Amino acid sequence: MAAAGVTMSLTAPLEVLFIQSASDSSAYIGVFMLAACLGVIVVDVFGTRFVPSVDARVALTAGLAMFAVACIGMGLADGGVLLMSSRMLQGLGSGVVLGAGLQAAVRVYPRIKSETPFPPGQSDPEITRCLARFNAAFLLGGALGSPGGLLVAGIVDGRIGYQLAFVGTGILALFVAGALAVALPRLAAPAGIPRPTVGLPQFDRSPGSRAALVLAMVGDFLRGGVLFTALPLAGAVWHYPVSTIAVAIALMSGAEILALQVAYRIIPRVGVVAVLVASFLVGTLCAALLALGPGTTTYLVASTLFGISLAGATASLPVLVVAQVSESSAGLAKFRISAGIGMLAGSVGCAVLATRISMAALFVLIAVILLCSAQLARFVGRRMTVT
Repeated sequence: MAAAGVTMSLTAPLEVLFIQSASDSSAYIGVFMLAACLGVIVVDVFGTRFVPSVDARVALTAGLAMFAVACIGMGLADGGVLLMSSRMLQGLGSGVVLGAGLQAAVRVYPRIKSETPFPPGQSDPEITRCLARFNAAFLLGGALGSPGGLLVAGIVDGRIGYQLAFVGTGILALFVAGALAVALPRLAAPAGIPRPTVGLPQFDRSPGSRAALVLAMVGDFLRGGVLFTALPLAGAVWHYPVSTIAVAIALMSGAEILALQVAYRIIPRVGVVAVLVASFLVGTLCAALLALGPGTTTYLVASTLFGISLAGATASLPVLVVAQVSESSAGLAKFRISAGIGMLAGSVGCAVLATRISMAALFVLIAVILLCSAQLARFVGRRMTVT
């Protein structure tokens, strides 16, 4: 999964700079960002009863192959139709990989069938450990890969730099897909999962479940809106070299990996809600810093701290949502729906707003959203405590 993380993150922070260099139209930029998010949403919403029901190895390799073809298409596109079609396909492939990766994480070390399932509101330590392994590997790859596309674009000037980054990513994705097909064991769906169908899954309601889904949206809003959109755009607006933006993304990713290891050790002691509240408050502080002072040092420091904020959200949110439904495959499907919506709102919203308002105003808005999310996380914690 580390190799998949490298592959899928290589061009992620570069994409908004790529489309900004190609067009000054906020509508065109918004459509470009929306196209990939719609692909993810299609998988997350209409495939949530399909992806959990199929072999995770098959889904992973198929998703990576789709992602590879899409990246090559984006690199070679000389017109809007091929570019937008490839962008949509990239989102479809990403959605399959992200959903299947979470399913694979909890199937590698399956629970004993006769073991009593954990009730809603309580997290399963084995599920937590499996998700920790997956996130550690995937985000380690993401930390290594995120600055990669930016570095290529910084070294090779002009459109050719972007093209090399996209085509190279596509070729790498094909190799990774082949390696996963050979290396992974068969990861069939657990017993009791219904036959593959297309449509929304059904979930039992539990105290705080709706609020937990909103928090899952905010977690991917943080990743899609800040890591992949607002920070790269801020660097471009403030006329930083692409190499500086690459360093900022590398610092953020590295801090996230280190903090993630600490977060998984702290969660069993203080609980997922406490870690989540702290992560949102750190993110609020980072956004406020960027709103007040756009200097290079502030930019790099805030990027590093944002990595810590992302780590807390990444470690806490899947476990929190799974705890609401007690069954891991259904809970992870529910999490992916919310995360996809959050990614759409973050990437599209920040990309469009960055062309309409100042970067300072955008980071003020991000700070307000994260501060409200911290309060919402406290509400979920209280609701879970009384059950």
